[in-house]
Amino acid sequence: MVTTGIVMAVAITAGTTIILLAVGLPFLLASIRGRQLLTTGLPREAEVESMGDTGVTVNGQPLVSFGVLVRPGDAAPYRVTHRQTLPRIPMGLIVPGAVVPVRVDPANAARVHIDWAAWRPAFGPA
Repeated sequence: MVTTGIVMAVAITAGTTIILLAVGLPFLLASIRGRQLLTTGLPREAEVESMGDTGVTVNGQPLVSFGVLVRPGDAAPYRVTHRQTLPRIPMGLIVPGAVVPVRVDPANAARVHIDWAAWRPAFGPA
């Protein structure tokens, strides 16, 4: 009887661990890749063309699907769809037409990450 209880406890713990890994691991990997891109990516600007709610919240921040027009400076602008969390501070200021700093993967230009630490709101002429 005691052995059955221990087996059930181990099975429940293992099942819970597997579920948590299956759900959380993709977010963890995306976060790691994004942080890496912030240090190794090429600094560029991008114009937000569209935003969509994914229905997912990560640490109290909404995960947003951004459609951006990346402006590499030395080549023609190109469009990228990118999913990233939107911090609370720029929320409401980041709308279609806003320009945000991004980091672009030198090996894959379609892989971008918005650099919220470098973002500064741009207001019209004074």
